[in-house]
Amino acid sequence: MIRILYSLLLLGLVASAQAEGIPWSELGPQEQKLLGLSAQQWAKLPEDKQTRLRRGAERWLHMSPAERRQAKRNLRLWQRMTPQERAYIRSKYREFKNLPKERREELRRLKTWFQGLAPERKKRILRRWRQARDKDAFLERGLEKVR
Repeated sequence: MIRILYSLLLLGLVASAQAEGIPWSELGPQEQKLLGLSAQQWAKLPEDKQTRLRRGAERWLHMSPAERRQAKRNLRLWQRMTPQERAYIRSKYREFKNLPKERREELRRLKTWFQGLAPERKKRILRRWRQARDKDAFLERGLEKVR
């Protein structure tokens, strides 16, 4: 009985130590500045959010200026989307990760084709995508262009 209580106590201590998250002092000065948080705010965040924020800050710090500009454009595009559009994209991303390799490559070709378009044409396509009732069928028609 005492061993069981001791084990439970030890497990509780380990769990509480792990729940503390990433110490603010473990972040580099550039990461701290980029995140724009105080140590007190950081400590209140759940550990999974701390991990995601830190990973994002590290990625940002290793980007070239051109990659940073593109990331900012993508963020502005994401912010302009409706919650339904964002949910659709999230679900499609999860599906994409589970697709066969050939299908993923086909979709990457479509992305490359789309990125090479003139800005006005991209806007027209995005506008039509937003208006499409069946977004999957719309995507399939786009894939026909790169097959």
